[in-house]
Amino acid sequence: MSVKLVSLDEDSLYEHIFERYVELGRHTESLKQDLGIQQRDASTLEIDIEPPLPSVDSIKPRKRKGSKRTEGERYNILVEQSLSDLNSSVSNNNSTTGYVLWSSTPFFLRWLLYNPEAQPFREGSNAVEIMEREGTATIPSMYSSTSARQESVGILELGTGISPLMASVLCNHVSAYVCTDQRGILNRLKYNLKENLSQITRRQCISATLGIESEIESAAPENDDGEEMYRTRRKPMVQLEVQELDWEKFDAKTPHPYLDQLSSSCGTVYILAMDVIYNEYLIDPFLNTLSALRNYFSENNITVSCLVGVHLRSQDIVTQFLEQAVIEHELPVQYIHSTTIEESRYALYLVN
Repeated sequence: MSVKLVSLDEDSLYEHIFERYVELGRHTESLKQDLGIQQRDASTLEIDIEPPLPSVDSIKPRKRKGSKRTEGERYNILVEQSLSDLNSSVSNNNSTTGYVLWSSTPFFLRWLLYNPEAQPFREGSNAVEIMEREGTATIPSMYSSTSARQESVGILELGTGISPLMASVLCNHVSAYVCTDQRGILNRLKYNLKENLSQITRRQCISATLGIESEIESAAPENDDGEEMYRTRRKPMVQLEVQELDWEKFDAKTPHPYLDQLSSSCGTVYILAMDVIYNEYLIDPFLNTLSALRNYFSENNITVSCLVGVHLRSQDIVTQFLEQAVIEHELPVQYIHSTTIEESRYALYLVN
């Protein structure tokens, strides 16, 4: 099955919410009934991002000797989270949800990396079906294909929290990655990123904010006459930065070096935000920031797309988010229809 999009407007968004929560009810017995914290009884987490085991039906009878995973990239990421700060009334001005890892992030990464339905996001597509409407939509690739600027992709993550998962994995596929959150979160985020740099294997990582300089991968050996036997091969670069971005204070007209960096080095920018829709008071500041960022990149001739992952908790909060996004901010919001997503506690929205 191929992924499809559902365009939401003032009328269809309510039908979408109703159908999504009905679908959620059908899978209640197989889904965890919690707030979505990945693990709330440990300060150190070890998260494996790897291809799923093949289903029993897909294994031929003669080869059922063991369960082998399909081929694909694998990651093992350590996350230091702070349960004390999560429950604190004073940490980070009482904004504490970013101090722990939420389950939406590993879910999204596994879907993006390994699910056949996510192929249009990995490779790009100009023929993605829009359900209940004629025509197709274009989805730009989230992966950089070459070092040329027009084909380079950058990611700007909003509300990263302390989690290094998204950056540690996706830095293998993009030319630039910028993690953002409030000031009180950033030191723990930087620590976690540094602890997982070994997971960035496909590109050479450089970072001003993490103090990582470019290094020559290896020196070319010489023959007896002192001539190089072959040219040194270097991995493509990825620039990883950590920056403060407070939605309630953000002003796109103020100089932001990380925005300029993305604009100068990338032809496409994806704005990612996982599980940031949980509080009605943050919806408007978030959408104001998202709209301002979209305008900034568009005005600089950058192709910009936004992916917003939502953990389906309060139906009222999700309704308010979509009402404000579609009606008040007039954003072109599309729901990503995927079998795997439909059977989960999550919803994924594309603002293209």
